[in-house]
Amino acid sequence: WFETPTTAVCSFRLCNFVRARFAPVSVWRRVVAALVEWLCGTPVELPPAEPAYTLGRSSELGACAQAAVHWFEASGTLLDGGNGGVLEGLGTEIYPDGHQKIAFPIRTDCCGEAAMAYFFHALATGDAESRARSGRLEAYVYDVMQVKTGRCAGMLRWTDVAWEVCYQDDMARAMLVTLLKALYGQGREYLPQCRMALEFLMNTTGPDGLRPARTDNLNMTQQDFERLHTQNGAFPCAHYNAFYLACLLLYGKMERDARCLEVGERGMRSLLAAYPKTVREQSETEELCRLLLPVSWLYYATGKEADLEMLYTVIRSLEAVRHPSGAYLEWDSDYSAACSRQEGGECSLLSRNGDPVADLLYSNNWVPMGLMQAYFVTGDENIYALFLRHAGFLASAQISSRNCLDGTVAQCHQRQIAIGQDSLGQEAAQAPGPGHRQLKAQFGISKAQRRVFLHRRR
Repeated sequence: WFETPTTAVCSFRLCNFVRARFAPVSVWRRVVAALVEWLCGTPVELPPAEPAYTLGRSSELGACAQAAVHWFEASGTLLDGGNGGVLEGLGTEIYPDGHQKIAFPIRTDCCGEAAMAYFFHALATGDAESRARSGRLEAYVYDVMQVKTGRCAGMLRWTDVAWEVCYQDDMARAMLVTLLKALYGQGREYLPQCRMALEFLMNTTGPDGLRPARTDNLNMTQQDFERLHTQNGAFPCAHYNAFYLACLLLYGKMERDARCLEVGERGMRSLLAAYPKTVREQSETEELCRLLLPVSWLYYATGKEADLEMLYTVIRSLEAVRHPSGAYLEWDSDYSAACSRQEGGECSLLSRNGDPVADLLYSNNWVPMGLMQAYFVTGDENIYALFLRHAGFLASAQISSRNCLDGTVAQCHQRQIAIGQDSLGQEAAQAPGPGHRQLKAQFGISKAQRRVFLHRRR
């Protein structure tokens, strides 16, 4: 800013704006050129500056998946081929020399999710190394991060440093790869350990089928533990409970485990009784995205028409905030989310309903799994079309770069078209998007290939 007509003040270093990845680089180039022109008193032309990244690596989904799994190794996130787990990932800070901060904790959920990514890649391509890495990461989850004895036997620790902390939904996401391998006939090696983890969670779940956000076992007495299963959790929040309940339902259905089925259904009934006013963490959109998978498996487990209708209710609500790009935009009808408009802590991406912002860390990232399983339990080709549309958005959001970002995606995406503030995004629901046939040609698999998974589920 200008203190006086002859004094300009800058609170950060500008000369390395390209190396430090200021974005968008074209705008910063104009800013720097204007400042140099002001200093020199003569017009200047700075040399061209290429952006540090672009969006949309490929229009072919297989190439997108290949780039994504390659990112784990290229970025240094994958440790010792999976034997050492995976780092949490990249931080937001970019240093003046262009290096990006890395979050070094090894989180159990990250290991399980990476194992699932490699598993799906191996399933789709037959890649032997991806299958091996998936197995090593799954082994890390249970052989390293699982408590084997004592009152916490079965618990999966949150991280390699927060060993006493348990988030049930983080545990669940680490177990998904084990359940899906068993579901698709690809191995049952760690299924007993998975059941052990579910037993710990059920023993610390309230009569209403819900758990609190987390448990900090280091500071809990035996009486505290007993209260967890004698008092209602009273926490109908998809962010913290939905995937845990989904794992109970899928395990119960696969293994004919009556206890898992009963607790899973009871918890889902308590959660859905609060719908659409569930307890929100980031946004209303996040809750909807995280409900797709558990409601799909609730219907798979029960076969009840009311549960099928609930699945379509969730899908319709999500469609109301769909952007023409295929992304589901952030929305929170009454701004009641815990992280809404926060200062001094974690804050959701949404500042105002109607802003064209999509979250790929807490919302849209759950959609592919949810729609995939919704299709597999219903056989509804319309749901498959929604899956393809969303796959098109994810392909367009993938980063192409010459640095550690290549192949990954950013948490926040701002799109060009806003949705109305007076309704839950009717404009978005009606807006045109890529045609189903076009998306199917780019991303689809044949109906015969899809039916293989449908038959295995029945």
